[in-house]
Amino acid sequence: MSKKLSELADIFISSVDKKIREGEQEVLLCNFTDVYKNWAITERNREKFLTATAKLKEIETFCLKKGQVAITKDSETKFDIGESSYIADDFENVILGYHTVLIKPFEELLDGKYLNAYFKTNMMKRYFENNATGSGQRYTLPIDVLNDIPIALPKLDYQKRIGYFFSYLDRKFELNKKINDNLPCYSMVA
Repeated sequence: MSKKLSELADIFISSVDKKIREGEQEVLLCNFTDVYKNWAITERNREKFLTATAKLKEIETFCLKKGQVAITKDSETKFDIGESSYIADDFENVILGYHTVLIKPFEELLDGKYLNAYFKTNMMKRYFENNATGSGQRYTLPIDVLNDIPIALPKLDYQKRIGYFFSYLDRKFELNKKINDNLPCYSMVA
């Protein structure tokens, strides 16, 4: 079975920028690069977030909560949009920044880990590339394209197993990278 994303989740396009404005509340900003480079956004990412300010309504709408999915929406190339990241922890005072979209799945219908893995398939990468609008300077995913994203929808328990499996693999890759980064480097000088 397949459904449109708008039938399975609330979709919010962020316009919160990295500026600091008087009269707004200070927040940490999870930006395009954070989403683009990470399978999941976790508490470990907090130290890399930028300091910015936002209005109360923006904080309420874009505050990161476990189970949500963020995707990149705008970029110089159409190949960099539609990159997703699973929000793996509940955050206080951390919001999603501009050039991104926050997707809040309806928990009884759609699992966020599954959605994140689904967005990383070649089929979805092609969907985002083919539906991006723009003309060489900047590409974007319009709201109607986001609303109409076709989602293959197995039963929720199966979605959760798929999402868990790919999240587990990501954690293993991350652990291996940390181990490799800490290995001593030996020079092969003759």
